[in-house]
Amino acid sequence: MTTIKDVAKAANVSISTVSRVLNNSGYCSVSTREKVYKAVEELKFQKSMVATAMIKKKTSTLGLIIPDIKNIFYGELTRAIEDQAHQHGFNVILCNTDNDLDKEAEYLSFLLRKGIDGIIFSTPEMNDRNIREVMKNRPDLPMILLGSQVENVKLDEVLVDNFEGGYQATQHLLEYGHERIGYIGGQEDSYATVERYKGYSKALEDHGLQPTDHYVRLDEFKIHSGYQQGKELLALPDRPTAIFAGNDAIAVGIYKAARELNISIPEELSVIGFDDSQFAEIVAPELTTIRTPTADMGEKTVELIVQIIKEDKNFKETITFQPTLIERGSTTVVDENDLVQKYPS
Repeated sequence: MTTIKDVAKAANVSISTVSRVLNNSGYCSVSTREKVYKAVEELKFQKSMVATAMIKKKTSTLGLIIPDIKNIFYGELTRAIEDQAHQHGFNVILCNTDNDLDKEAEYLSFLLRKGIDGIIFSTPEMNDRNIREVMKNRPDLPMILLGSQVENVKLDEVLVDNFEGGYQATQHLLEYGHERIGYIGGQEDSYATVERYKGYSKALEDHGLQPTDHYVRLDEFKIHSGYQQGKELLALPDRPTAIFAGNDAIAVGIYKAARELNISIPEELSVIGFDDSQFAEIVAPELTTIRTPTADMGEKTVELIVQIIKEDKNFKETITFQPTLIERGSTTVVDENDLVQKYPS
């Protein structure tokens, strides 16, 4: 195996000079750099990342923990994080937990054995015991919460204002005259589910309407959840005239349920989603939704954790991004008279 000593000999320079060139850690003339690079290429030398990590006590690697890679939101988020991490010279180890805390604990053990430089947690759990355990055992390890908050945990956080997004979605439907508005969210202990429901409830209250469990269903942030829970809501005698879906995948499931029940969107049912994922422009009619600035959140998260790693940032902060209503073709003004004729109570 070619060593740094071989490179130094071939380039006719010292080992320390080769190290400075490869690590870009000190001054070297252009001609010297060219000699070193030529020797590296000719000898097909590859710097040992393990050796570098042992010396610097850094691996230039981040751990990214997400609950469900099949969820298109997390796919887009992962892409943004990987792209930004690469620009900062970091690799990313992706860990998909399938919303399983035991599996998450196994991944954490693996990441710590690998000597990663920091961890980005994108967990939906508001009571994630694993995060507390890592904080207790490795208080020096840089960690960031992305997209959620965990009870009684003080970490840097990058969030979207889920309450505001839930409020905007419901407000939009109310402005179109809807009063029977359903909400289908994800897991009941999910931060996003809870905050979006709070926004939904507050918007109803501000319009003199009382939120009721009659129109609320909580399940998972998946298409099949929107389908199953949507069928339940749409089978009610006083079915909702509009449904706020906790994410775009749930909205797709609602579309399927409505199609099977011969309920047209938006003429007989308005639907609004959350995230503005790729789903939103694939379905017909195109989905009105609340846009989450996914790429911006991913990029900011990486910038923040790199700052913590390289500059030893010692204060905690919460960075909150604002959601945006994107109106398309799935919502419209309610015609109660037409609905009463078609669906008499």
